[in-house]
Amino acid sequence: MASKQDMVNADLPLVPPPAYDDVIEPPAYSSRAEAGADPDEILEPAVFVLHGHLIYPQSPSGDVAASSDMAYQLSHAIEDLGSATGSIEFERIDPRVRTAANGTPSVSTRAKGVYTLEYRNPMPHLGIPFSARLRPQSRKSLGEVSIEKSPVFHHGYRAVRVVSDAEKLFLEKKGTKMKKEYHFVVKEGQGEAWLWSDPDGRLVATQEVMGSSGGDGEGEGKGEGKAKAKSTTEHRLVVLVPLPRRARDGLVALWCLWMWHLHLENQKPKKTWEDR
Repeated sequence: MASKQDMVNADLPLVPPPAYDDVIEPPAYSSRAEAGADPDEILEPAVFVLHGHLIYPQSPSGDVAASSDMAYQLSHAIEDLGSATGSIEFERIDPRVRTAANGTPSVSTRAKGVYTLEYRNPMPHLGIPFSARLRPQSRKSLGEVSIEKSPVFHHGYRAVRVVSDAEKLFLEKKGTKMKKEYHFVVKEGQGEAWLWSDPDGRLVATQEVMGSSGGDGEGEGKGEGKAKAKSTTEHRLVVLVPLPRRARDGLVALWCLWMWHLHLENQKPKKTWEDR
C-alpha cells in the first residue's frame, strides 16, 4: 500500500530540469587571460632599463614607464649579489585582461616564471672557467642555455643551447654527430657597451651603461668607486630588431646573466705591477 507521501508526490506535476542555456554560468573571462602570452608573437624593438631588481620598458621620449608597465623582474638586484649567490629567479610580468559577465573588463598583472639564472665563479687553479646558465621554468622558453667562450678564431661569447642527456642518447643511437647550436653572440663594444648578434651575424641588441661613476676614475673597481657608480649608472638593453617573445625573453634574461658576470668580475681586486 502506497504511503501518504507517495500519494502526495504522485499528484505533483513533473518539472523538467532547466535547459542548458538557462543555467547561470560563472563569470566569463577573456581567452587571452586563459591562454597566456604567445611565445611566437613577434614583438617590436624596445629599450629596457634595469632599476634594482625591476626591468622597465623605456618610452620613445626616454622616460621610464610607470610601475604598472613593468616588463620583467629578478628575485634579487644584481648590484647586491656576491660571490656566494648561486642562482636568482627571472620572471616576466604579463598583463591579464578579464571580462566579467556584464562585459566590464579589468586589468591586472601576474609574474610568470621563465628562467632560473645560475652562476658559478671560475676556479683558475683547477682550470675551470665560470659557468653561467639559464634553467627554463617554462616550455615556452628557449630551453636551457649556457654562455660559453666562442671557439678558437672567434671573438666574444656564445649563448649555446644545452642538449639534454635524453637527446644526446637519442642522437648517439642514430649515429648523428652533435653540433653546438647557439642563439646569440655577445662581443665587447666601445667603452662599457656589449653587442648582441644572432647566428647570422645580424646585430640584435646593444647593452649600454649610461651615466658616469660619479668620480674621477680613481678607485675604479674598488669599494668607494663602486658605491658611487651604483647610484649614478643606468643599465640599458636596446633591442634593435623585432623578435619572437620567447627569443626576447631569452635575450633579456641573458643580458641580466651577463651583467651578473660583469658585476662579479668588477669586484675582483685589480692586480698591480707588484703582483705580476
